[in-house]
Amino acid sequence: MRPQDPDKAEDWDTRQEKAAGELMLSLSEEQRIHVKGKEDDPTAMWDALQAVHQQKIPGTRFNAFDDFFALRKRPEESLSSLIARVDTLYARIKDLRPPAYTLDSLDQELACMALIRALPEEYSHFVSALMLQSTMDKDAVVQAFIQEENNRT
Repeated sequence: MRPQDPDKAEDWDTRQEKAAGELMLSLSEEQRIHVKGKEDDPTAMWDALQAVHQQKIPGTRFNAFDDFFALRKRPEESLSSLIARVDTLYARIKDLRPPAYTLDSLDQELACMALIRALPEEYSHFVSALMLQSTMDKDAVVQAFIQEENNRT
């Protein structure tokens, strides 16, 4: 938030312009389309890029959890390096949570993830459709499973 004090506001404006410029310079040509019209506001630029690249939907959280639980120590890897990789993946999972995310939401998604991960390759199209949902409710996933089974028989 821009300070009211004129001296501090001028410094704030300068810093904001520099931040926006640094962001623009670091973006590839393909990424600049996402921040068009926001070039003077680094916060708006960052929010626009985050909305495109860090979708907070169950499918992206599922993939993050999948990576998290598939993690294994590499033969040549130190334990410190393993800890750093775990911390990185954990931060990614936290970043993918929407603001109103609760323990109940997590419980629902974990149950759904267990159901989805249990499916063999022949269900890949069904899994893809489930992963695109904006919410993942266990009852809805169970109903989708039942419907899929009925469709296959």
